[in-house]
Amino acid sequence: HRQKKEVLEHQHEKIAQSAHRIIHPATKREVRWRTLDEVAIMMQRKKNSDNGFVSHSALNIEDDDGGSAKQKPSNLLFAPRLHAVFAPSSTSSKSSFSKSKPGFFLPGVPMALKLILLSFVGFAVLVVFTAKGKHAHWRYGSHWRYASPHMPKPLGVGEITRMKDKGATREKSSQLSKKDYDQNYDDGASSLDATQRMLAQPSRFVESEKKLKQQLLKLFEKQNGEHTKKPKNPNDSMLGVKISNRYLGENLLPYPETKGGEKEWEKKMERRKNELRKEDEQEWNELIQKYYEVMENIDEENDHSDHTWSFNVGGSEHRVQQRIDSDKGEVNPDGQMAVRPPKGTERWPSPSEKAGTDTTILLQPAFGSHRPSSDAILVFAEGYDLSIYLAFMESLIKTGYSGDVVLSISSEEKLKPNVKEYLQSKNAETGGVNVVAYEVNWSCFKKSGEEASSSGEGINHCKMNNAFGDAAGNSISDPREPRPVATARYELYWMWSLHYNKESWLMLIDARDVWFQLHPFQDLLARGKVSGELHFFGENADAVKIGSSRFNRSWLITAYGEKNVSSYFEKPVICSGSTIGNQDAIETYLRAMVAEFDTTLCKSKGCDQGFHNYLYYSGKLGADDTSKVEGISKVIVHEQGKGIINNVAALREKPLKEWGLYDAEKQRVLNWDGTTSAVAHQYDRDKEVNIMVKGKKRQFEQQWKALKK
Repeated sequence: HRQKKEVLEHQHEKIAQSAHRIIHPATKREVRWRTLDEVAIMMQRKKNSDNGFVSHSALNIEDDDGGSAKQKPSNLLFAPRLHAVFAPSSTSSKSSFSKSKPGFFLPGVPMALKLILLSFVGFAVLVVFTAKGKHAHWRYGSHWRYASPHMPKPLGVGEITRMKDKGATREKSSQLSKKDYDQNYDDGASSLDATQRMLAQPSRFVESEKKLKQQLLKLFEKQNGEHTKKPKNPNDSMLGVKISNRYLGENLLPYPETKGGEKEWEKKMERRKNELRKEDEQEWNELIQKYYEVMENIDEENDHSDHTWSFNVGGSEHRVQQRIDSDKGEVNPDGQMAVRPPKGTERWPSPSEKAGTDTTILLQPAFGSHRPSSDAILVFAEGYDLSIYLAFMESLIKTGYSGDVVLSISSEEKLKPNVKEYLQSKNAETGGVNVVAYEVNWSCFKKSGEEASSSGEGINHCKMNNAFGDAAGNSISDPREPRPVATARYELYWMWSLHYNKESWLMLIDARDVWFQLHPFQDLLARGKVSGELHFFGENADAVKIGSSRFNRSWLITAYGEKNVSSYFEKPVICSGSTIGNQDAIETYLRAMVAEFDTTLCKSKGCDQGFHNYLYYSGKLGADDTSKVEGISKVIVHEQGKGIINNVAALREKPLKEWGLYDAEKQRVLNWDGTTSAVAHQYDRDKEVNIMVKGKKRQFEQQWKALKK
């Protein structure tokens, strides 16, 4: 070791003497190596500073005890390995030392990484300093003053009271003073408190889910136990058993006890589901009943018990009647002779008599003419495209029917392309079906009172223009308040029915969802001439009752009050969109339907079905021989699937094919006895039948286009 030391000392001494100034190979700058003595002094200083003191004998390099180089390295041994400290030769030693000192921040770390770390630190500092103190940031604070502009402010007790008050307006409730906020808002309130209150509320669904989870955890434990001790009989195993995802009570587990008990468990499941279904239905009915009671109270509080309908324009109230009265005195633009309708009975006057006893009918067909001795199908069919008319007409024509089809269609400027041309091609001159079309001019209004361009699919309320006139044939305004066109259509049916003999068979039917399969009157015509018969067609009695249908129940209660109709809640629903009868019976029935609107002023869309059911179940149409009604000799109600018209809408629980009411091979809707239904009504509720009819529509469209060419 001493020999190596001496050699190194000799080498460094030679370097110090002969090469004080050299050129650095990397920077090409003139640098100076420190002498051996300077290096030794620097190393000794570093060693002493590491030990916490500075020795005055650091310059004496002869004090080395010659120990191991690894444990106690010599200062001279490290001299050749030290990174040369470069400094320009033209500067002083002090300036050279300051420029050559290594970086104080993370020495050895690349500059790019330093910048990234600094950016993270700067962002954290920015977040801390921008907050308004601990928990003052709007995301963590609860006080409304620090809330973000888009966050809703909690309602205080005082403000809620003001909002409930009838006299409070939106402006007053929104312009709360600072004092109001200080009194009404709890600074300690927070969204966490609201969450706790919400979680404390009872929830049958949540509780059921928790109990279901506990039951399934027990099943999981039992199945894990079988991995260590398998049962000898596979039927006693619980691995792979069926599982229900609904809590069915403590007495019925959501899984069978064993694999072999699955069938018995499924039977219990089905019984329990039926029980729960009835409970849910009862609960729903109770909620609906409460809703009706609340709505009735609101109507009474707002003085709407008289069913009047008004709107606000320019801050003053106007009746719709005032808007329409300006039409009085207009002359029928077509100049056609007015028709004086027959007088009605004391019970049900003619719809025209509401405007006066000398009122005449001005409404005339846009094209086509009635054939009094013919049978007729009366249809309200406004606003549809060509495919609807094609499905209705072409399916009817294929049955061999050759009577009249009387339609209400949109005015010519609103009529869909090719509709008028197609309907005009079906007339008495060409043989077969004879189309008689009426274009009714409506004035419609939104519920706000604002004028509307159309009936809005029955939502808007409308008046008929130029339908009635005085004795001289001058047009008078519609004597009735605006109502849905679905209600007003019975006035049109009544006008049209006057053109036929009393023995003629008339059908009132919807247009959009009807598919004809057999001649609709063939069975009736086979009996010979009769009069006074009225045929109604019901929905499926097992699937729906008036009380269980929230729509039918609502229509009856709205029109007549619950006390007057509650006895009908267990009765089957009778469809108002499908009726057949002789002309004399139909004309009487239509007068009754219009009179029910005049009496109740029920303007909800669908109230006509409420009128329809009420007239039958109340006995107003003649329940027996002791209460005969003039014009009606007999009222017959056909059960669903047992009459000329098959109403299938209530059977949506499963496809008609599974009910046995659709033959896919023959593409026929069937009655319950397997015979073909003459008229399939509401067919579009069944997917397979709807697809079939859509395919037929495409065929009819292609045939019509080819015929036009």
